[in-house]
Amino acid sequence: MTSFWAVATMITLLSKMIPAQPVLSDKYSYFNVVTDTIRLKVGDKCPDIIFQDTTGDQGNNVKLSELKGKYVLIDVWASWCAPCRSEYPHFSLLAKKMKDKEITFLSISLDTQVWRWKGPVLNQMGGLQWKVRDETFEKAFGINTIPRYILLDKNGIILSLNMTKPSKPELEQELIKLKGI
Repeated sequence: MTSFWAVATMITLLSKMIPAQPVLSDKYSYFNVVTDTIRLKVGDKCPDIIFQDTTGDQGNNVKLSELKGKYVLIDVWASWCAPCRSEYPHFSLLAKKMKDKEITFLSISLDTQVWRWKGPVLNQMGGLQWKVRDETFEKAFGINTIPRYILLDKNGIILSLNMTKPSKPELEQELIKLKGI
């Protein structure tokens, strides 16, 4: 059974390493996302990608622009990712330590099945939790490995596409140095 999950995880990760192409096709136009976006880089404005929150069975539509006015540290994870789950207690502790600062800690799950995302793992996590609706986010941000930590400024500008892991003390030091935190 373990080897099945190891192979499934490897296939998932390898499938995400396909070279970057224009990342949004016509199939995503239903979600009101600009269809000519290419892979984002530091300094780019974050597009208004639609996610699901944890409300109800299917979740409500939410956007990163709703968090404008504060820095946003995004934890990209999935329920099947053991390193993601091992980093989460550190992410949660950092969020508690910085609760009075001008920063929002957001976890975005790459799980495609609601039952996996809203299962036992999510119940243990708490905090602000969203889920991708499709591959738009992954492709736009070039997500090919997780966990991954992304930092946005107060205006939704990408400051870092690959922040230090929360288990490293350097992350807290980097965040405290942010202007107006």
